[in-house]
Amino acid sequence: MKKLIFGLSLLMVVSLFSCSDDDDPILQSDLNLVLNPPAKLKAPTFKNGTVTVTNVNSGEEISKDLYGFMLPTLNMEDGLYNFTVEVEVDYFTRDVDDKIIYATTGIRGFSENVEVTGGSFDLTIDLFEYRKNTSFVISEIFFSGTKTPEGKQYNDDKYFEIYNNTDKILYADGLCIAESELNTAQSLNEYTPDVRKEYTPVSSVYRIPGSGKEYPVEPGKSIIVCDVAIDHSAENANSFDLSIADFEWFDGADVDVDVPEVPNMEKMVSTSASVWGLHNRGFTSYVIFKMDDMTPEKFNTDNAYHYQYTFVWGDFVKVMDFDAWKVPNNIIIDAVECSTVSDYEWKALDSSLDLTWTHAGDGDDARYGKCVKRKVSHKEGNRIVLLDTNNSEFDFIPTADPTPGIIEEE
Repeated sequence: MKKLIFGLSLLMVVSLFSCSDDDDPILQSDLNLVLNPPAKLKAPTFKNGTVTVTNVNSGEEISKDLYGFMLPTLNMEDGLYNFTVEVEVDYFTRDVDDKIIYATTGIRGFSENVEVTGGSFDLTIDLFEYRKNTSFVISEIFFSGTKTPEGKQYNDDKYFEIYNNTDKILYADGLCIAESELNTAQSLNEYTPDVRKEYTPVSSVYRIPGSGKEYPVEPGKSIIVCDVAIDHSAENANSFDLSIADFEWFDGADVDVDVPEVPNMEKMVSTSASVWGLHNRGFTSYVIFKMDDMTPEKFNTDNAYHYQYTFVWGDFVKVMDFDAWKVPNNIIIDAVECSTVSDYEWKALDSSLDLTWTHAGDGDDARYGKCVKRKVSHKEGNRIVLLDTNNSEFDFIPTADPTPGIIEEE
């Protein structure tokens, strides 16, 4: 994807997005873009920022320096665009002694699949504060599975690795992993109610057992949660050893394999009647969170989510109804959005949780035996600190080699 960074007039956008190989007139519109800082920030003062405009059809991307919340009018070729905004601001707040101080924070905004047309077009982007994670992060997701030497698909070796990215002991007790109900490769027509700004719709939730302090995780250490905790390389030479796993999700002896030496996660809810199988092309996304004193029965009722959308195929139109669950965004500890370059249509997660997305392969055979792996940011003494900016395109290595149980220095 091309990325051009410049500090000249936004009117230069037209010269880059308006190329034509014929004499047909190029339709253009004046885009009036307004940025709304978060209401909770007191008297924010703009410091610096950038806006990135991506032509959805061509993939061409342009970044422009910003000098305030109000922008000049953009004269652009009509088309479909994504807009990403990154801004740094100063604002008034109070310190631990309740004194008023001046602080700096980063805020972001994102608007996708914006159809610019009609001669004049207004777009307002609400910005949100970037939340620094001071807890667990998802360091690896292996959702694609492997292939055997005979070329057969092998699905039992899927796993998550969750890393303590802090300098203190954290406890895995009660930590939940959930898969998104929404699919990044299938945008839903007339989807309602759209709760993504406040909640994440989920299809499966599994929870690590424990009373609170049974499963400590040292700083710079990780835990592995998998489907079947065995040495898969004994059955498939192209797989690896997951007998080192700390926990496994288990869906019942009638459909799943249980390794009694490895503790099972508690199945909270799932739309699947069989084994939880992560989407092996990477079209679903994942979050981790904690909910104290929440039983599966209570979660099933209190967090129920009914939604509908309109399915259209030619002249056939049908309203589709579905049931799932929802997790409040304000309790989510970490989130990773996944998709593929060729199939991405929309975001399953709110941009405040993850600004972009990562991938393993492109829905093709290149995904097998590959994972998405979080990058190393730096070291503090002997402890590796992983990169976490809530922007998976930047934070993760796509189509990476899996290394369960090993955090590699780059």
